[in-house]
Amino acid sequence: MWPQLSSLTSSRLIVHQISRRFYHPVKGIFGNTQPYRLNIDEWSQNQQVDNGLPLSYSMVKQAFQKRGHLLCQLDPLSLANLTDVDPITDSNNNDFHQFTQKLSPILGVNLEKFLDSEPVASSVDKKEFIHHLFNMYCRNIGFEFDHVLSFDEKTWFAKQIEREHENPLPFDNTELVAKDLLITEALDHFLARKFQSVKRYGCEGAETMIIFIDELLRLLQQNDQSENGDFMNELIIGMPHRGRLNLLVNKLQYPAKALFHKLSGRDEFDFQYNNRKSSTMVIGDVLSHLYTQIEFEKNLVATLLPNPSHLEVVAPMVCGYSRGQMMHKRIGPYSWNTDDVSKFSNILPLQIHGDASFTGQGIIMETLALANVEHYMTNGSIHLVVNNQVGYTTPGRMYQSRSSLYCTDPLKMINAPIIHVNGDHPDLVARAARLAYNYRQKFRKDVAINLVCYRRWGHNELDDPTFTNPKMYEKIHSRKSIPRSYAEKIEMSQEKITAIIDEYNQMLNDSLTNVNEYKPPSVPVIISNAKSLWKDVQWPSSDHITRWDTSVPEALLKHIGRVSTQSPNDWNLHKTLKKVFDDRSARFNSGKNLDWSLAETLAFGSLLYQGYDVRISGQDVGRGTFSQRHCMIVDQSTNDVHVPLNDLANEHQDYLPWKNDNIGQLEVCNSILSEEAVMAYEYGLSLTTSNVLAIWEAQFGDFFNGAQTIIDTLVSSGEGKWLLQSSLTLLLPNGYDGAGPEHTSARLERFLQISNSSETEIDSDNVNWSIIYPTTPAQYFHSLRRQMIRPYRKPLVVMGPKMLLRHPRCQSNIEDLSMERSHFAPVLDDPVHYMPTHCFQIDPIDMKNTVSNVKSIIFCSGKHYYTLEKQRQHLFGDDQSKLSSIAIVRIEELCPFPAAELVAILKRYPNAKNLIWSQEEHRNMGAWTFIRPRFQNILHQTKLQYVGRGHLEAPAVGLASVHRKEIDTILTQTFDLCQLSAK
Repeated sequence: MWPQLSSLTSSRLIVHQISRRFYHPVKGIFGNTQPYRLNIDEWSQNQQVDNGLPLSYSMVKQAFQKRGHLLCQLDPLSLANLTDVDPITDSNNNDFHQFTQKLSPILGVNLEKFLDSEPVASSVDKKEFIHHLFNMYCRNIGFEFDHVLSFDEKTWFAKQIEREHENPLPFDNTELVAKDLLITEALDHFLARKFQSVKRYGCEGAETMIIFIDELLRLLQQNDQSENGDFMNELIIGMPHRGRLNLLVNKLQYPAKALFHKLSGRDEFDFQYNNRKSSTMVIGDVLSHLYTQIEFEKNLVATLLPNPSHLEVVAPMVCGYSRGQMMHKRIGPYSWNTDDVSKFSNILPLQIHGDASFTGQGIIMETLALANVEHYMTNGSIHLVVNNQVGYTTPGRMYQSRSSLYCTDPLKMINAPIIHVNGDHPDLVARAARLAYNYRQKFRKDVAINLVCYRRWGHNELDDPTFTNPKMYEKIHSRKSIPRSYAEKIEMSQEKITAIIDEYNQMLNDSLTNVNEYKPPSVPVIISNAKSLWKDVQWPSSDHITRWDTSVPEALLKHIGRVSTQSPNDWNLHKTLKKVFDDRSARFNSGKNLDWSLAETLAFGSLLYQGYDVRISGQDVGRGTFSQRHCMIVDQSTNDVHVPLNDLANEHQDYLPWKNDNIGQLEVCNSILSEEAVMAYEYGLSLTTSNVLAIWEAQFGDFFNGAQTIIDTLVSSGEGKWLLQSSLTLLLPNGYDGAGPEHTSARLERFLQISNSSETEIDSDNVNWSIIYPTTPAQYFHSLRRQMIRPYRKPLVVMGPKMLLRHPRCQSNIEDLSMERSHFAPVLDDPVHYMPTHCFQIDPIDMKNTVSNVKSIIFCSGKHYYTLEKQRQHLFGDDQSKLSSIAIVRIEELCPFPAAELVAILKRYPNAKNLIWSQEEHRNMGAWTFIRPRFQNILHQTKLQYVGRGHLEAPAVGLASVHRKEIDTILTQTFDLCQLSAK
């Protein structure tokens, strides 16, 4: 069996083999070989005093470093500057006393008194000293770094500021900078003329954001982190709509023809499969969500990820995608060489934000909270906050749209330095980019730029912003654009300006004229790229549902079980866990009574053995919410952590008839107490490669609702919008057990509602995701393996168990996992009447007599089966006639809807005229509203009867007595209907 499966595995086109898989348990666990440690240096007087300066002068300098940003003229419109200090008039004022009197209250120090407090060396002139500090810290660029806890970082930051100020690095070619700005503006003007009714969310008023990104691209191309040639530098960009089209066309080489093709209402993809137009519904997305990937000449790949319109959702997605690249390449926290810090920094996440969303969206705080957490850190993102000074129409100032002084203040919680810069100054914006980049590369931490700018046309070009911001837009409409102002500043001739714009417009006109010649790609460049980890991706069938052989040889399963219950020598295992492991070991050895967690362990281990990585993320996933998993163990004496399954790579395998030198790794990620950012993070990671099974587990099933935006905009619809496949698996503990309105239901109905399963036509593999409610450990095992064995990837939603984790009837035997060609079964027939090829070990009953005697079929899903089965035994256990008149059939997979299997069930019981759907959920919840129309329209069964709870606004009641009564009522009504039918 196994050699055949191994052969099947090696023939899968989309598996990218990783040549290096090293694991060093002594130096850390997988994904955390270089744990981040906050560096809070010991204070010393020498760090507070500049060499050659008296103490008082050093303290004055510190005052400028700490609070000089408050004096900066950051607002291009001069409407929101914090003080009335004029940087030109006041600093040139001959009245030094008046000047210092203005500065002192803001800096928090009496400048003249401080400087006069001790004799001054003849080489230091106090007026020159103050003017020097003012020019360095209080002009059009400001710095906040006093909140950073590390003195080393603060000292480095201050030195970089001083060095740039003393020896500013000019642009190599100012005319090229002017050209960049002019063509950015020209693209916006061209689109305004040709597509007047389109919301393009242009760059006007913030054109220097393009200069910032251009400087980052230049720095990354100069920085060769890949001395051995293995990996390229990568820039992973996540951004909202503003400026996106400008970045795509003018910096990321997105064809103008492709843009105009989309603007004319046509598809961005010509998706075909097997040389025919696929019936896959590629719904596409709007202009402001377009994405691309480009490989530059100098060892750099830049990826602009797609994004939904929900602001900031892309931020954690960028972090997850970056982390996934590190995982695949075994660099950074996955590096086999823990001393090799150079490879920590060649993947750079760039998060571009808006000012209002950065302070207003909770997902930002969640994402920042992940920045330095083990298994989530990405070695630092650069944050570019495009500060439009307005949120939609609300003025973006303190007390109006936020409670903080700056929109970047949330970053202080992670000790990230912040650079504030006036967007009217391209040279200073480029300087900010250099400082941010160098800081991130050196310290591998987040850093931010507050780019203060404005919107020339309001929220979008069709909006009138003067309703709510008349003074702001009076000023905006009276000023020259940034590109024109900069061209004048460098004294570029009008003839040259006109020539640049005319040449660019000609290119755009030619592209628009020939737009009908453009042939869109069949798949995104992220997939079609020759080096893509998805380049050989296959697509699911559109005309049938495929069964996939997910069996694993028994010898290997027992080997995995043995490894999973071992701990290192001298490991002080928890006394209770020792008993648990002894019990597990006995079950693995016997191959009997495998519970839910053991099946999961075997699924994980078998995938690792086939070369896949598995990453499970969520709150308390190492132990498991219900203390059921224990895939990560903790030494009770040292607090050290160990993941036993990762010893598969080190275990002696001579007794196995086959070997695999390419064993994957299990990453166990106990997340912060967050759902939205963490789920988006795991979705981003799952887009990186087809070689990783990414799992997010909710602590309780209803915790997913904190991430509803992610489910709606990414997980359920990402493939349809962007043709990007994902293996993301959601484990949602679900079931009515008296827990009350919360922590009871994982809201199965919501997931079914946003599936694209058809009510009127038979489903195929090609649904947007799979939704299962498995009832046996074997089913769970096969569903997890199916996620990776299939030659395509789909999200999977698992309505997982709580009570069934240790239910004595909810167990499987090892042959259910190892039997040749065993697979996940979308429908499980009643074991009283039928013995399937796996999942049960029962005595077969005479098929003909039993099948013909069935008068009622109870259809159900999930753990409710065990309640029904127990009640049937209680009522009719001694009456074979009544017992055999009822069949309880489990629908294990709801999407895609298993029509063929259900037709077979109905044929097996031709005398069953009484069809019942029984569920523990309320009538307006659960699967009823999904099941009923499909039975009517596809199975042509119009008399399916409902039994369950009535309508309710909450998933469950909080009164134990009412809960128990509801259960009794459901059971009574279900079997009363069966007995009526029997009569």
